[in-house]
Amino acid sequence: MAIKSDWHIHTKHSCDSACMEYETLVSEMKKLGIKDYGVSDHYHTRIQEADIAASRKDYEATMEKHPELEGHFHFGIEATIISKWEVDKIARGDYKGVPTYGFRMGGPANAPVTFDFDEEFLDKYKIEYVVSGMHWPMYCDTDLQSVLKEYHRQYMFAATHPYTKILAHYLWFDLNLFTKVWNLPDYKDPFLDFSVIPQGMKSELKAAMSENNVAFELNSGFFGNAYPEHFLSSYLDWVSELQSSGVQISMGSDCHAEKVSDRCDYSKIDELCTKHGINTSDFFCL
Repeated sequence: MAIKSDWHIHTKHSCDSACMEYETLVSEMKKLGIKDYGVSDHYHTRIQEADIAASRKDYEATMEKHPELEGHFHFGIEATIISKWEVDKIARGDYKGVPTYGFRMGGPANAPVTFDFDEEFLDKYKIEYVVSGMHWPMYCDTDLQSVLKEYHRQYMFAATHPYTKILAHYLWFDLNLFTKVWNLPDYKDPFLDFSVIPQGMKSELKAAMSENNVAFELNSGFFGNAYPEHFLSSYLDWVSELQSSGVQISMGSDCHAEKVSDRCDYSKIDELCTKHGINTSDFFCL
């Protein structure tokens, strides 16, 4: 197996279902043959700062216990692209409850997007890399073209932002947002057919990643049963095209489970990538 790295991994300090312990991660990666990897717990807004602080504390304790991991085990975050409108509301305390996942509704159309952190935050927690994630549309209509434009707008923001090192899970779709938060129980994932993405959007994104040295994430979640075979095939062809164009490819198990092996089969992914002309021995590495 040529895959030897993984840069998108969540621990129990992520603000969702993630539950992995640091020691479990270290032990399992050794067994799986993954040499270089990093933790990237979720950071949506400043509300998650306490989570990142706790994760950093565990990371440092782990490194003290395992000095052999120096230069191989890294500390990052998965940062959500968020609207400035939401960031400003949270900064003012203009909300009720705890908006762990932002507000998601009620903001102005085409609201400017941002990250809710700065260089001082990155330095404070010694964050080595940022995985930029598009996790939900910002107050757009729910028709395909509107969602496409909104996704592309956010991906382009991430691909051209100096903080971004890796672009996370391209075309991952938060179906839960539409079916429950937006009260559309019969809404279907519009991206199960990869061909709906205009070539112009893909070309523009590819150019932005290449120009800004941003890696494109190969996300293990797309290899599961939730995605049809034709989607995976076109997705891998796109990854192959990116790599051939000089864009680095980054492996991301996107693990939220107790063990990485519960989420990701590196050997299977390696085999499928090879069939699509993807060189897994040349994946992104810090």
